[in-house]
Amino acid sequence: MKKQYISKEDLAKACTLDLFTYFKHYYPDELVKKSRNVYVTKMHDSLNIKTNGLWYWWSHGIGGRSAFKYLRDVEGMDWQVAASYLLRLMDEIPVPEVKHIEYKRKFVLPKKNQNENFIKEYLVNQRYINEDLVESCIMKNLIYEDQKTHAVVFVGYDVNYYPKFACMRSTDSKWKKDCLGSDKRYSFSIHNEKSTNLHVFESTIDLLSFMTILKIKDEEIWDQNYLSIDGATGLGADINDGNIPVALDYFLRNNEIMNIYLHLDNDEAGKNTTTKIKHVLKKKYKIYDRMPKHGKDVNDELIHYIQKEKEMKKWN
Repeated sequence: MKKQYISKEDLAKACTLDLFTYFKHYYPDELVKKSRNVYVTKMHDSLNIKTNGLWYWWSHGIGGRSAFKYLRDVEGMDWQVAASYLLRLMDEIPVPEVKHIEYKRKFVLPKKNQNENFIKEYLVNQRYINEDLVESCIMKNLIYEDQKTHAVVFVGYDVNYYPKFACMRSTDSKWKKDCLGSDKRYSFSIHNEKSTNLHVFESTIDLLSFMTILKIKDEEIWDQNYLSIDGATGLGADINDGNIPVALDYFLRNNEIMNIYLHLDNDEAGKNTTTKIKHVLKKKYKIYDRMPKHGKDVNDELIHYIQKEKEMKKWN
């Protein structure tokens, strides 16, 4: 397709078309329904597209909202070609006004099992989380065992200590998921109102792993703030759009924080999200990159640390 001059006004118009509307209106046969409000495409089964227009390409760690960004970053089109193409489509076949629906479900915690035997075995013996720390989290109702699946349930609370978020991780397989109706603003966290330090992690397992490392070093573990952002999403795709993980944004708006320590995964998504957070927040906070040096995540770092400690004891 031949390039042509694109004015700022025309470019802005082309960028108004979100990706879900683009496929739904122009290429409906390409969409494959994945869940109630999420689709993928026949060509890219790791490209998640929500009915509110937001999309994320998991295999490449990029995402956004507009069809223009998709054509440029996923299909590899030149920006002028992509804009011209979208403008022609929108002119020839105008897009009707579409009301995007984000289905919301009432949040209900999974039923609690009568004991925590499975999750204790998983967290302590498989993930090497400190046993006293696990017991403390159970006593504080931060974690518990699901009655049906025996998965570990991690709970997030609002300021009144009312549960608003929960995610589950299997104790005998790799599946994990957020519970229906969860509000990511209230992702799993441990607060200390007297501290101005915040440690940020992709998962609760990593959060507890870091606290375990501190405990092994005989350091105080309850005197700081810890937050799981429940995964690193496509925030590194456009560094200038000002978006940061919703859980982090909410925590910072509601707590007096000066120093942020980022312990995100040592992979493309983690690196992109770290870069994005540092870029957006660098004028307001002191930010320290504490990406794990051994393995992919902080749990790998914990296992490496424990193995190293065992080796040292052998030789002493």
